[in-house]
Amino acid sequence: MIRDLRGSIFERLKHSVQLLAMPAEIQLNLLPSFVCKADELALEFDHWREVSFHNYRNEFSAEQLSAMIELNGKLDWLTANGKHHWTEEAVRMSPEWEDVRHLAAQVLKAFSWTTEIPPSYAHEYIGNPIQRHEEN
Repeated sequence: MIRDLRGSIFERLKHSVQLLAMPAEIQLNLLPSFVCKADELALEFDHWREVSFHNYRNEFSAEQLSAMIELNGKLDWLTANGKHHWTEEAVRMSPEWEDVRHLAAQVLKAFSWTTEIPPSYAHEYIGNPIQRHEEN
């Protein structure tokens, strides 16, 4: 069971990095419409990075740690440098988000993970309360 948990954590970490490495339109289309998509891109990675570091940090190579720290640092830089970095337009057009995609590709390379479209986890989000009300 513990081995399955480890595998699941690393799978979700991989998917969060794959999503960050995708072109903007794929990134934005894999998330539900009612969330702040730029935030969710970063939050997914941050969550699974934290979980994997907390539980398995000693299993990461120096290259893997370095690549993940650099990607996380870029996301932290976006946060520190203004909310204008956290829009869908920024994800589509800004050179900073291109840097994020490049750094995510470096993480994938460090882990020998493929660059492919990850599954959508949109079903895990709690829907927009207004939308849910209208459906009933």
